[in-house]
Amino acid sequence: MHLLLALAIVALSSVLTAAQTNLSVFDFPEYPPPLTPPPNQTIADSVATLPADQIGHNPALAHVRVHVDTGKFGPPVELVHAYFDFWPTGVAVNSEGKIFTSFPRGNETFTLAVANTPTTEVPFPDQETNTPPAFVDPSNPGVSVATDKFILVQSVIVDGLDRIWALDVGRPRVNGSTLLAATPGGPKLVGFHPNGTRFTTITFPTSVVAADSSLNDVRIDLRGDGFAYLPDSSPQRPGVVVVNLRTGVSWRHLDNHPSVITQVDLISFHNGVPTYVHPPISPFAVTAFNRFAVDGVALSPDGAFFYFAPLSARRLFRIPTSFLKVQPSATNPNAILLANQAVQDLGDVGSHLNGLESDDQGFIYLTAPEHNAINRFNPNTGMIEPFVRSPFIQWPDTLAVASLKPGGNFLYFTCNQLWLSPDYQNGTDLRTKPYAMYRVPIEGGKANQL
Repeated sequence: MHLLLALAIVALSSVLTAAQTNLSVFDFPEYPPPLTPPPNQTIADSVATLPADQIGHNPALAHVRVHVDTGKFGPPVELVHAYFDFWPTGVAVNSEGKIFTSFPRGNETFTLAVANTPTTEVPFPDQETNTPPAFVDPSNPGVSVATDKFILVQSVIVDGLDRIWALDVGRPRVNGSTLLAATPGGPKLVGFHPNGTRFTTITFPTSVVAADSSLNDVRIDLRGDGFAYLPDSSPQRPGVVVVNLRTGVSWRHLDNHPSVITQVDLISFHNGVPTYVHPPISPFAVTAFNRFAVDGVALSPDGAFFYFAPLSARRLFRIPTSFLKVQPSATNPNAILLANQAVQDLGDVGSHLNGLESDDQGFIYLTAPEHNAINRFNPNTGMIEPFVRSPFIQWPDTLAVASLKPGGNFLYFTCNQLWLSPDYQNGTDLRTKPYAMYRVPIEGGKANQL
């Protein structure tokens, strides 16, 4: 047996030696055995031939198919409204499919609207509510006025009871880009029943919303007393404003916390082009894309977490709302410290973002203007997942999830080409009308927070 085994080993060794002598020195595995490809690895990838004018005098290359980014993935993008007059920011859709939009106010005749045709809008609830007695205080030309009329509605949402909430920044734009200082009674959160009847108006003391504050968005949780969460995106005083909806009392949290401030050296890219700010006003200097602090916000379906992100940064954060609901006071002297320590950094999201929204499955949708896309954060895996991408998505601004009574769950979003607006293009408007609102189908429904 030992002799036979020895002969077999010698024979096998001879075969292997012969085989190796026939191999090229380059015949070795470059990579370990393949694993399952990462999900979505080829989600927007394909192969294609180049156009004739890109192969020069090389006809042999005319039929070569090379790897290409198709520029799109995800569910079909449906155009649902075109804006030929004013440029949109906020969007809200009720269960009947009625579309509400807010417009930053310059010389626009109304700042909150409802779509009455696929290409036109009318003021909501009426023109009178959209017509303040004045914009500038005649006794103090640098300050806006206090009024129960709308000055500049930055955001509009529909809550779990199908009611409409409008956030009035209280600071009108003058000469295209300069915002006047706010005065108490100008910034306000206003609630309407679906028929347009106002049911509440909440204003803010100067200790909560200062003259140079810039309230940007709002999310509503109707459980218990009910709470509203509003980001202050002013680079001078970024933070989060919290309102008890039963009492109307408001307070601030996360003032100048690292999670709410701008990334001062952010250079964003849109359609592949780096974007700098060229302000036509003082200091007349090219700067990084650092205009706005905490901007987009969302609530988890159970209201346990408040998600937020600065516009001029590429990171996503969240905080348990239990910390935000505690009003800093003599009886709660540690509320600010505890809230600051409770912030969770969820990491890099690959694009600066200004729109967030949740669905009832827990996904947090994130606009990605640098990629003409909307992604989503999956809290179960901690990963950013691709959702929809299209060359038509030109600066997705605000998101809204709607569950329609006629059927279907949709994510609506406005596209307003913001990086081409005068604020970023040395006073010249490079945008192309019409601005657009799209929607895409989603599996989950509206998170009502009731």
